[in-house]
Amino acid sequence: MSDPGDPARTGVYAGRVVGVLTAILAVASLLSVRGTFVGRLRTVVDLVGIDPRGSIAAYFWLYVAGAAVGRYGLCYVVGSLIGVLYDAFENPSVLVVAGAALTVGVVDGAVAYVDTRSILIATAYVLAWLCFVPAFYHFLGTTESEWGETRRLGGE
Repeated sequence: MSDPGDPARTGVYAGRVVGVLTAILAVASLLSVRGTFVGRLRTVVDLVGIDPRGSIAAYFWLYVAGAAVGRYGLCYVVGSLIGVLYDAFENPSVLVVAGAALTVGVVDGAVAYVDTRSILIATAYVLAWLCFVPAFYHFLGTTESEWGETRRLGGE
């Protein structure tokens, strides 16, 4: 699954795991405030003088989809950066990876808290980032021969 010589790629795989978890959290938190979100958007649209005709609900769902894709992409990139950090320290202890993931998780959780005012959601973001550590070491120790040959689009 991962080239043992490429921690950045391993970080991408682990970042994808965190990306899925945080995307689920983002969708859940947005669904919990759907009524408020739609109500505020309707107020803004009415103030501007635009006739929404059902487009407010579509806008909400596009926003939810965008948030999920954005979370996934952010975790993908940050996971890669943590992998690069791991490589820069030349195979450091698990504390370096855990510290990096915890730092990112605390920042992500703080932003989530400011956005949602929910300590539960903020804590869930921190825990999602802590899942990076076991995922990273799992993928780091797993080679393609153990997972089977990777199939590529357009490949044979």
